Amino acid sequence: MYVEVKGDKPADLERALQQFVKQVKKAELMEDLKKKEFYLKKSKRLAKKSQDALRRRKREESKAQKKNTNNTF
Repeated sequence: MYVEVKGDKPADLERALQQFVKQVKKAELMEDLKKKEFYLKKSKRLAKKSQDALRRRKREESKAQKKNTNNTF
């Protein structure tokens, strides 16, 4: 990834920094680095994946339940 900075003003540098951060987020580089920081065995990866799915499902159910209870008067 390459970001070119043109101009001498501090505002130009700020804009270039914002563009860089946006490109890094779009490319999901930080997520890949975090995933590859430590080696996980396949069984541990699958267990973590299922735990994350369970956590997401519980969170969605609680949000839906809160939404339904807030609408009743």
